[in-house]
Amino acid sequence: MIVLQIYFELAPDQAEAFQAMYRTQYAPALQKQQGYLSSRLLQLFPAQVAAEIEADPTPFTYQMELVFDNEANRRRWAASAEHSVVWPLASAMARSVAWRGYDVVGSDAK
Repeated sequence: MIVLQIYFELAPDQAEAFQAMYRTQYAPALQKQQGYLSSRLLQLFPAQVAAEIEADPTPFTYQMELVFDNEANRRRWAASAEHSVVWPLASAMARSVAWRGYDVVGSDAK
């Protein structure tokens, strides 16, 4: 199993539109893909909460986690017709984007 984490720096006025795009377009496109297991869209805590928990600062306000059974199927997704539609929607809303890939080597998920 692999996880791709994609980090998005969004302007505050893009938050609602970004969340709606994920729910109505991005996630449904992912769900059609071979080997797709799950995804999550995470929003950074508000600044006050981040300060209270002494979180490291970051310019990224959203994180999308994509879980696939293997990297080959994740790459098929990246080359798919659906990806060519939804990725430009997501990346166009962001000031900046970065990503990291991980092999899952442990989990306590039920």
